[in-house]
Amino acid sequence: MATLSSPTAQTLLTDVRTQLNQRDPTNSFWTDVELLGYLNDAVSVYFLEAAQANEGYFTTTSDLNIVSGTDTITLPTDCFQVKRVLKKVTDGYVACGYRNEIMTGVSTQGGSNASSFIPSYYFRGNSLVLAPTPQFSETGGIRLEYIQFPDQMIYGGDSMTSQVSPIFKQLIIMYAVYRAKLRESMVNGVNMYQVPADALSGLVPLYRDSLPKRSKGPTYVQPFNPETE
Repeated sequence: MATLSSPTAQTLLTDVRTQLNQRDPTNSFWTDVELLGYLNDAVSVYFLEAAQANEGYFTTTSDLNIVSGTDTITLPTDCFQVKRVLKKVTDGYVACGYRNEIMTGVSTQGGSNASSFIPSYYFRGNSLVLAPTPQFSETGGIRLEYIQFPDQMIYGGDSMTSQVSPIFKQLIIMYAVYRAKLRESMVNGVNMYQVPADALSGLVPLYRDSLPKRSKGPTYVQPFNPETE
């Protein structure tokens, strides 16, 4: 049975050049570096829409260590947005509450019982701050569920994410083609970007429509009845 694989940056670059009808990078209006920049811009733009759909796209977990007497834990370098902070307890994990109240005091004495310590959290720079400050150390005591930044694609190296619908590939290719033709138009003074712009505008609604439909499970909606409120 055939399996779908993530296209590499080189494959995507070849697809963009095919659309532009300039397959030879040594005899082209655009350099590979420029086109890869457009592809990465596209991933960044449409990654944000996938993240906002709250359907688990680009989501991963990381177990972080608690250090006694230290209230901060450095976030992973690829962390874009934290979804949940969980504290390890005897029989699983308990969700910690987000508390970002600048007028509220914070205790520096969090107790020494790892199994009963359930902190609140907020952020300071690129660190997670636990309140109160724990007075024990625990390996993997905090489980972080977060949305990752997508990797930047490098020619011949990285692969595009396979977490999003197949339309995502078409979308970022056409975005790169549009940006390339837009720059050519700005140099030549002739509108040469309208065709890829129209193609891009046709793909965007298909992509947006696919994002919230990741699950095929049934959805139940309770009818609005103000008399029962």
